[in-house]
Amino acid sequence: MTVWAVVAHWGAPVATEATVASLRHGTVVPDEVIVVDNQGGYASEGVRVIVPGQNVGFAGAIRLGGEAALQGGAHWLWFLNNDVVVAEDCLARLVEAGSHRPHAALLTPLIEYGDGTLWYAGGTVDARTLRVAHITAPPASDEPIVTGYATGCAVLARADYARSCGLPEAELFMYYEDVEWSLRAVARGWEVVVVPAARARHDVPRRRGRRVYSPAAVYYVTRNRLALARRRRTSALALWPALEWGVRQWVKGALWHDGGRTRRALYAGLRDGLRGRGGPLPPELSGSLQ
Repeated sequence: MTVWAVVAHWGAPVATEATVASLRHGTVVPDEVIVVDNQGGYASEGVRVIVPGQNVGFAGAIRLGGEAALQGGAHWLWFLNNDVVVAEDCLARLVEAGSHRPHAALLTPLIEYGDGTLWYAGGTVDARTLRVAHITAPPASDEPIVTGYATGCAVLARADYARSCGLPEAELFMYYEDVEWSLRAVARGWEVVVVPAARARHDVPRRRGRRVYSPAAVYYVTRNRLALARRRRTSALALWPALEWGVRQWVKGALWHDGGRTRRALYAGLRDGLRGRGGPLPPELSGSLQ
């Protein structure tokens, strides 16, 4: 059973190097490691680098890498953010769980903050409002658990699922591509599974113990949530929760002297989401929100 790992690179190369190093030091090492370089200039010995020539976002990067892995005959596709470091036995635990659950399309480890507190132990998603929440209570045992959605930052995907139901949607660029992919899996009779015995660490931005979203992230989260709701004909139900979440980010941004940019991001995300827009930031925002 071959495993191809796909890492989406953007930002400091040192972060991607830490991710790749954790893969190389696993008790089970991926048969192939692909880094999709959204920025240009990344190089690492023993790693296959794909350069799209432009920033295609996290969703576009894992789709490009996933297509290469499927063409190469991979049985499993392991998609990772470049700010994730996995435990030595993480991949072994995920593959073992998947081998015993033939209907598991997506498997994810428990994911911790850098200080060891839980960031993700499963997730819930309301199919109408697309309100997403992480489960952060420690699981009762190491037995795999069926959950509502798999966060995309360290997800092992069964190639048979990707071949039959497709890869993540590149036009979502970043955020909510994992929610859509999980909902697609469940709708087509597959399982989404958390494997508590598998562990990873995610370098999530926080201030004073609170999750921080950049203005660009506020735009993508808001836009993609509403764009997906529009397709599902639940825009009216999703609009208020999306606005409520965005206002909370605006308040936090104002506390940290970034409220103006967050407000612009929220407005643009609401506008473009209701229109069903995808892709990267619109040109008029790309300079001011990133």
